[in-house]
Amino acid sequence: MPFSLSPLSALSSEAFSQEPLRARVLLVDDVPANLLALKAILEPLGQELVAVRSGEEALRELLRGDFACILMDVQMPGLDGLETAHLIRARERTRHLPILFITALSREAAYVTRGYAQGAVDYLLKPVDPDILRAKVQVFVDLYLRGEEVKRQALELAERRRAAEELQRAAELEQQLVGIVGHDIRTPLSVILTTAKAQLGTQSLPPAQRKAFERVERGGERIQQIVDLLLDFTRARLGGGIPVVPQAGDLNDLCIRVVDELNVTRPGRVIQCDFARDSLHGAWDLQRLAQVLANLLDNALKHSPEGTPVRLSTWEKGEGVFLEVRNEGAPIPPELLPHLFEPFRRGEGSEATARESLGLGLYIARNIVEAHRGTLSARSSEEEGTVFRVCLPRRLDTRQPSPCEEPPDALSMSA
Repeated sequence: MPFSLSPLSALSSEAFSQEPLRARVLLVDDVPANLLALKAILEPLGQELVAVRSGEEALRELLRGDFACILMDVQMPGLDGLETAHLIRARERTRHLPILFITALSREAAYVTRGYAQGAVDYLLKPVDPDILRAKVQVFVDLYLRGEEVKRQALELAERRRAAEELQRAAELEQQLVGIVGHDIRTPLSVILTTAKAQLGTQSLPPAQRKAFERVERGGERIQQIVDLLLDFTRARLGGGIPVVPQAGDLNDLCIRVVDELNVTRPGRVIQCDFARDSLHGAWDLQRLAQVLANLLDNALKHSPEGTPVRLSTWEKGEGVFLEVRNEGAPIPPELLPHLFEPFRRGEGSEATARESLGLGLYIARNIVEAHRGTLSARSSEEEGTVFRVCLPRRLDTRQPSPCEEPPDALSMSA
């Protein structure tokens, strides 16, 4: 399954829980009525109250999760409150857990001393004033929640740092890929193509050798196309986009040149040109736009019935220049239409077509158009066929709003 790298800005905070934190408070008393009373007093705090009826149960709950504090009765059968507190303090994870003793015993110095010796932070005598008890528990709840928030922020920061480091490593890898593809592959490939062309230019070359060198030339040109696609893909992914160098030119002349080249490679197909103006002058990177147009026309030829024409139209509206490529045939399924311009997407077609395509053509075409501050969109239906529309500003002027910012449906072809 292909994978893609996302920019750091795509790291969503949804990866971390945004639900309000709630503290857990452990209530320990062997008398059910006392537990109900404690719950009623502490319910307004809006925290999770866990009630148990023995020291043994309290120890088991502490193994299951963390608590903000413990409210514990002193006199209980089995493990009493003081013995339970001693065991809680003996564990590293719960050593500093706040314990508030609640007891009906008189305030005798021996009990108070023993309670604080076991780590109690307070020693309350029944009946306890509800407001005072809530206030005391609220203090420990607030401390706990602040600590948990700090932990959550630290975890989020660590995750963001890890993601940033991964993106940095990915960017370095992509830069290395540009170097490898741009130099280490192109250089020997250039030698192979030059040698093949030189041999094919020899008049006395035997037929078998000529056929072999023709295969070498076709294979080398195919590798060259793949190298160029991968370089463009990597440039687009690195964040700077595909660079364009605008120069004065005529879009209609460019269309005619590209159509002529395709007529040579696909002699059995018809491309109809419909130009609303004899010329469409502007300032664009003509070499890059030729790449876009060749991709759209080749795509239309591949995915339309053999006996049907492909129509190429151009027109202008204000400072916007428009180009459409339309082909007949089965429409693109609606569920695939929104994903056409994603990288490594292959259209439906023959197995041979799928093998030839990397699925990068439309992705790179859109990046080239967007580098001109233009738009590339697609629509497809049974009645209309499949239409790719390019809108380009007449000049690459970042000081002015792009005329292509209007919704495509609002743009009508004008003569």
